[in-house]
Amino acid sequence: MDILSKVEPRDLKLNANEWVYNSLCQLILSGEFVPGISFTFRGIANSFGVSTMPVREAANRLISEGALDMSEKRRITVSQMTQSKFDELKVARLNLEPHLAGLALNHINSKRVNLLINIDKNLDYAISTGNVVDYIKYNYQFHFGIYEAGSSPVLLPLVRTLWLRFSPFYRIVAGRAGTQTMKDFHKSAIDAIKDKDSVAL
Repeated sequence: MDILSKVEPRDLKLNANEWVYNSLCQLILSGEFVPGISFTFRGIANSFGVSTMPVREAANRLISEGALDMSEKRRITVSQMTQSKFDELKVARLNLEPHLAGLALNHINSKRVNLLINIDKNLDYAISTGNVVDYIKYNYQFHFGIYEAGSSPVLLPLVRTLWLRFSPFYRIVAGRAGTQTMKDFHKSAIDAIKDKDSVAL
């Protein structure tokens, strides 16, 4: 897999450590890495055209965030999902994400509403065509298009970490069940945003 073609070009304002970390997050959140897949520091470094040091530091951050594991053979592995982990992630998301959306609501302007509408159109197309990769990508963009509108230095990073743990598993679910079985309420969410109705959102 040519992973470099699936990440944003390097922003020269970022040092190598931050760019590699952001790029790995992007791959995880978009479902490019599924649970159980493993790779080496050297393999990622070669793909990204960097030394192993920034890869090692980025991987260690993601290990501490629960998105990656380190195997006994010193290979980086995307964390597997378990029932207990799933149950805890569900509780955390159900408690944090509605609150985060509510905090963001008053900061969502018409420009962002139009952005959300366009993202949802792309998502609907991905659903209709069975494109799992785009489905995962645009679903993430929609949710965080809402959450990032507000200013929440505590909750936003926490929720992003939850998605880092959940997204690889979600990719498998969407792939096995098919995108057309995935129900979303994004149009209802957009209506709630337009009405400034935090409860409905």
